[in-house]
Amino acid sequence: MKSQANKPPPRKSAAVALDSLDRRILTVLQEDNQITNLALAERVGLSPPACLKRVRRLRDEKVIVKDVALVDPDRVGQGIVAFVGVELDRQREDVLASFERKIAAESDVQQCYFVSGEIDYLLIVTCRDMDAYNAFARRVLANEHNIRRFRTSFNLSRVKYETKVPLPD
Repeated sequence: MKSQANKPPPRKSAAVALDSLDRRILTVLQEDNQITNLALAERVGLSPPACLKRVRRLRDEKVIVKDVALVDPDRVGQGIVAFVGVELDRQREDVLASFERKIAAESDVQQCYFVSGEIDYLLIVTCRDMDAYNAFARRVLANEHNIRRFRTSFNLSRVKYETKVPLPD
């Protein structure tokens, strides 16, 4: 049996075929996932049962992966947003998997991307203040022996923040 560390990275899922009705449904749900099925059906021009069937299929096929409330970090006292570029010493699969598990367990890390270019990972971290970020950096990044260096940029002003995936017809 293969160990978890030697497991190959998960493959990206193949794109699901979406018609124009699926795209309209997804566009509306990305704006307001609290909309009733009746109102959604009316907005996209379907009968309520047909609309519900499509939404269920989109969930079953993992096109819709989660329903969430978007929270303003400033309003809940998490006003520091840091963009952290991490460069590792070694990029063996077991080392990458170990780093990813560690980062995935950190609640301050909102997003983590394995990227191409001069850095290996890009992290988006939210904290209450600079002291909290400093504690995070020391606890998580400075104590990771495989990190060659990390560089942090801090958000000064959010110009655009969008979670909606564009779905052209």
